[in-house]
Amino acid sequence: MTDPVPLDPKLRNQLTRFVHTGREIPKYYPGCWLSHKYFEDDKLQALNEALQNRANNVEVVEVLLKTGKDGQYTRFEPLAFALAKCIKLGSDAVKQAAYKAAAELCVTPEQLMIFNRFARSLKTGNGRGWCKNVNEWYNKKDPMELAKELTRVRSRHGRSHTTLLRKAHYKTPENDAARDAVIKYAIFGLKRARQVVGDQEGVKEIFDYIQKVEDMRHCEDPVAAAALAMKFQFTIDHVPGHLLTSHEVWNAILPQFSLEQLLYNIQRIHNMGFLTSDSTTTAILISLITNQDVIKKSKVTPLAVYITLNNYKKKTKPLKHEKAKVALEKEQRRRSRQIYDTKAERWEWNVARRHPKEVKHWGIDHPPNPAVISALNKLIDQTWLLTAPTNARYMITLDMRHHMFKGRHFCKNYVIPKKGKKVSAKATVPPTTGGGDADSENKSKKHLLAECFYNKHVTPGHAAIIVALQILKREKEVKVAVFTEQGIEIVSIERNFSSIEEAEFQLRKANLGRVQLDAPIEWASKNNQKVDVFINMIDRSSRYMELEKNARGGRGPGGRFGPPPPANKELQDHCPVRALERYRKNANIPDAKLVVMSLASHRSGTTDGSHEGILDIVGIDEHVPQLLDAFALGLFK
Repeated sequence: MTDPVPLDPKLRNQLTRFVHTGREIPKYYPGCWLSHKYFEDDKLQALNEALQNRANNVEVVEVLLKTGKDGQYTRFEPLAFALAKCIKLGSDAVKQAAYKAAAELCVTPEQLMIFNRFARSLKTGNGRGWCKNVNEWYNKKDPMELAKELTRVRSRHGRSHTTLLRKAHYKTPENDAARDAVIKYAIFGLKRARQVVGDQEGVKEIFDYIQKVEDMRHCEDPVAAAALAMKFQFTIDHVPGHLLTSHEVWNAILPQFSLEQLLYNIQRIHNMGFLTSDSTTTAILISLITNQDVIKKSKVTPLAVYITLNNYKKKTKPLKHEKAKVALEKEQRRRSRQIYDTKAERWEWNVARRHPKEVKHWGIDHPPNPAVISALNKLIDQTWLLTAPTNARYMITLDMRHHMFKGRHFCKNYVIPKKGKKVSAKATVPPTTGGGDADSENKSKKHLLAECFYNKHVTPGHAAIIVALQILKREKEVKVAVFTEQGIEIVSIERNFSSIEEAEFQLRKANLGRVQLDAPIEWASKNNQKVDVFINMIDRSSRYMELEKNARGGRGPGGRFGPPPPANKELQDHCPVRALERYRKNANIPDAKLVVMSLASHRSGTTDGSHEGILDIVGIDEHVPQLLDAFALGLFK
């Protein structure tokens, strides 16, 4: 057998880029690939090319394993998909290495189910390698830990433990009665497992724990279920659906939540009406959000807290079209059983008995709790330093003009639409258009604020400030600037004492001007400044149209990558990509990087994909700070 040919650096970059961003091109779209339908057979063509003529190239799997162990990737789905595709396309050696890597990376049941979901969709088969992989996952865990995991997660993504164990022909190791009890329970249920296993040594503790989980599943009394959950520290995954509308149960399981889970479920708890000013649930939630031990155990970023805060203020997360239609139907169903209180300016229920379809939304029309909002605001200031520094040299340049905060009607070509027909004053019920999670009486088609792509409740200006502040407070060498008519202007912000409001005041009072993406790079080159990562934050790349024609040289339609201007026109080349390449040579920093964040538009294209060290980020989500860290550390190019 001939030695495998080393992996092409270009293909290596595409592989690592796919794991971190979900795409082979240097562009990150938040949320657009959350669905498993995004991962189809035609994705990740770099892997097809890498294994087409070099089927024995195990280096592909080594790259994926190293990337997975670094732990800097944002989601597990692209990594699992890449491993499953290696199994489909590779030789026996590659398949063996891929299964071994999957065994190391699939730690939780959710990760195991995700990997097997892709293995099934790609039709990799259930051969000896797959069976060995599944058996190893169930064998490497302690029996009690395995019992907790199997009772917590029974199935995910169309895969269940019962299916995996049966298809893998799992056989319990000899003299391991405790593990055998857990496996028998997963396949046959508790009653049959007791009969098969009997009263062997070490089995009683396992069955007692499983019995309590089964008691919880079939319990109809919320108070008794809450006592069980508190005594045995059950998580939300252990709680059956019919108990998830009980505030006693939520009070019992909240202490087991991580800070990430608390932020994710705040809106859900509010919608059920549990976050009133005098409720026990509110007190428990605030005590956990402000608990220093809970905060230090997490890696929550200020941006994630800020997104949660703004969603909670609006009483909803941004909805896609399909979910918005369902939310509208739910709202119309609620309105038929509600009456509008003009003094309190909110909808109140005119019935005391809850309909099963209304239980989860009984408190959705209540205003956000000021105490929770205050706790979230304080949490932002406690999360600046939770993530480790990258020790890179940054230059962050922001567009801080009015349109970053105030919306489209501040843009040059925006025209306010004509008013529609007036609503009759005799109408007793306000119009019910929209998503259903916002107040109907305040709904309007006119956007008063700017919106980030994918997170519409966050303005581009505030998102840019928070990302910049986190890097400034954490790193040692950071320069913050704003775009001006002459290029850029450095803004002095106190690293340890500046809040979001103070930073916004300092940035917006500067000599602001139009955006030229190559200006920060040219400034660093002229002033002999050493910079490893340039970050430009704007709302949309088409801002270049505001510039005079002689300042648009080297940029294509919509501000995207274009060829250099002809020499006979005597235009200066303002392409940020070519400016970065010149800076790398002149400053002797060959790994200098550029990030362009188009916060309010998906039409961005700083590069055509043939350049390394350049990344486009479209919109904003809670994973962007982690993605920036991975890019700055050189984990993908």
